[in-house]
Amino acid sequence: MDVESNADARWDVADRGVDVMFDRAERMDDEIGSLADETTELGVYAEDIFKNAAAALYERGTEAALFGLDTSRVCARLHTAIHLKGLSIIAWHAPGPDVTRRIVGLQQIAADFARIAADGGQIAEQALFFSGSAESDLLLAGGDTPLHLIELIRQTYVEVRGCVIATTTWNTAMARRLIVEDTELDRLFLSYKHALDTAIAANARGAARLQRLLLVGVHLEDIGNRVVSICRTLLYSPPGVGS
Repeated sequence: MDVESNADARWDVADRGVDVMFDRAERMDDEIGSLADETTELGVYAEDIFKNAAAALYERGTEAALFGLDTSRVCARLHTAIHLKGLSIIAWHAPGPDVTRRIVGLQQIAADFARIAADGGQIAEQALFFSGSAESDLLLAGGDTPLHLIELIRQTYVEVRGCVIATTTWNTAMARRLIVEDTELDRLFLSYKHALDTAIAANARGAARLQRLLLVGVHLEDIGNRVVSICRTLLYSPPGVGS
């Protein structure tokens, strides 16, 4: 009888150990899923910042520009929280290589989305300075400079929007297309930069304002670089749990 009781006790301990193991694995999956959701939320915030900042360049959109500035600070805090949460998951659960790569991939994507948000905040700051007069300044620069900026903004939006969708669905085919798309953004930026460099050299009095508009282009081009970085992370990180 004692032998049977000891055997039953051992089976009970083994069953509880299996249950604890599965509960812990399930909890890790839930935590990574939450991490993925928060990363997507950060991407949506970054997209909204960009849209508001770009619109504020062409109208007296003080409210839109201020939204961009304020929300960029929120994104910085959210990025820090995502990074620390990822470290906590790795430290507590000690996952295998593939799951660890998934977590680190989400941390990297969050860092790039935070950079996009920061670039959007910088564009919003320039929009506040121009108070809706950016297009007028570009018209003074002559040529197709105003059109270059519109095309640059449009292409940047295509990439940011596509990037948010690609990360939400972990769509590697879309990620590859966006990497190719970024070559067009680079081309547009170089055209815009050349036009402004020429205008700055010819117009010393208006150089300071034109340099601010050149900075807007620099931030747009950097947003494209962050999109490419996110897409490369998508290609090399396993979707795994939480996708």
